[in-house]
Amino acid sequence: MNNTKSNSIIIRKETKEDYYATELCTLRAFWNIHGPGCNEHLMIHKLRDSKDYLPEISRVAELDGQIVGVIMYHKARIVDGDKETEIISFGPLAVEPTCFNMGIGGKLLKETLALAKEAGYLGIAICGEPDYYPRYGFLRGKGSGLEHNLYGTPDPFMIYPLNDGFENLRGKFYEAEVFEECEDEEEIAEYTKKFPYYRPLKLSCQWLHAEKLGRISEVQKNSYTIRFWEKEIPAKLKGSFYEADAEALPLVGDYVTFSYNPYGDSTILTVCERTSLLQRPDQAKTGVMQYMAANADYAFIVTSLNEDYSYNRIARYVSVALQGNVTPVVILTKADLCEDTEHYVEEVRNISDKVQVHAISALYNTGMEELKEYFIPGTTICLVGSSGAGKSTLINALSGQELMKTGEVRTSDSTGKHTTTCRRLFELENGVTIIDTPGMREIGIANSAEGVNETFSDIEELACQCRFSNCRHDTEPGCAIRAAIENGDLSQERYDLYLSLTTENEKNYAKKKEISKWIKAEKKAGKRNR
Repeated sequence: MNNTKSNSIIIRKETKEDYYATELCTLRAFWNIHGPGCNEHLMIHKLRDSKDYLPEISRVAELDGQIVGVIMYHKARIVDGDKETEIISFGPLAVEPTCFNMGIGGKLLKETLALAKEAGYLGIAICGEPDYYPRYGFLRGKGSGLEHNLYGTPDPFMIYPLNDGFENLRGKFYEAEVFEECEDEEEIAEYTKKFPYYRPLKLSCQWLHAEKLGRISEVQKNSYTIRFWEKEIPAKLKGSFYEADAEALPLVGDYVTFSYNPYGDSTILTVCERTSLLQRPDQAKTGVMQYMAANADYAFIVTSLNEDYSYNRIARYVSVALQGNVTPVVILTKADLCEDTEHYVEEVRNISDKVQVHAISALYNTGMEELKEYFIPGTTICLVGSSGAGKSTLINALSGQELMKTGEVRTSDSTGKHTTTCRRLFELENGVTIIDTPGMREIGIANSAEGVNETFSDIEELACQCRFSNCRHDTEPGCAIRAAIENGDLSQERYDLYLSLTTENEKNYAKKKEISKWIKAEKKAGKRNR
């Protein structure tokens, strides 16, 4: 059959020059759909050398010179006692994920089903998406007399009669043996290194079908932007979200499932479980939490070494990061403007043994080499700090391109303009994700007892050494904290900051609980009045 062309999509045989592109298309099509990563690209690689491969009816789809789809056929068999009958199967059927809703999978199926029938094969058996294949004439295997040799007759097991005689077959279906050779995790990981890096994810929402998996890259009031591969997709929330607590709403950095709409806003269906959550009290509504970002591995706490430097503010950020299960990394920028950077580095190190500190100058590329240890493919870094601290300059220097606008700093008070007005997510070419946040001159804490305790773990340990378990660390005999202050092991300033943050956290957390209780009561009252 000759090549066919429809809407610029060409269906044709694969050539050796296509091999890498075909496997990359397949990897992208199945990545994180059924679990972390995938192995379908390795299946294609091994199938080509298999005795069961059927290149004469396998096809690829090409769009504007790029491979955007593939269907690979192979010999299969039905075994009924001592009787064995040859049929065929296919898999994987893959479509480039950014080309969804273009009918590529349907075009591949229609052409190859006709080729298979013309070649005289009896029929096809597959395991595939039960909501997709029936529209092309596939039948559920249950009740046909055929069953999968491992799984029986679940909904994904389907058949497609091609020629007379298939309806009389009975027995168990066996795929090509080569697919059993594609389960070694080390081999899969090694072969995957040939391709661009994509982060493998293990989420409870996987085994996706019609819904897609993306990541929130921007939030503007009730409008969301989803990062789906290289595309930025506008989206709105599913109706049920509007009765959920604020913490349950999607944040920048969240992985979400969504229903794609090519003609307008897509619909966010669920928020996947988070590995971390950065939050702080909204300064305008004390006690109400402001949720900053999700699923960050590191919080780069960016502070410039000028009049904006604040030990107190850095300690607050460190507590917020630790509370949110994020590793705090303090980046002291504009080191070229400071005569004694080591003094500040040591001061910040003393905040917590869990904080890492680097003094840099993005302008002169000083200290930037030290940050490479965090730039591991798949890592997410959230940048927080004051306006004018140099976050945008840092992003541009790290990415090697002008991703963000930079603003000047006023010399009168060393403060800067808000060059970042909303939280945004960027994906760098090296597989690292950056979340940029608006500058904050102040940061409160609430619901952060664990974070404060981790930040001041030395004081918590001293408290455990006091003679009395209810020691108030004032005038009681045997107080380990007072003794540490007197002998110089603990500064009075550090202890005062610990007390201040602990008190602030308790007050704000109490207000948060009261406001949360009020909001829930209002929602219940609203439901009763409908």
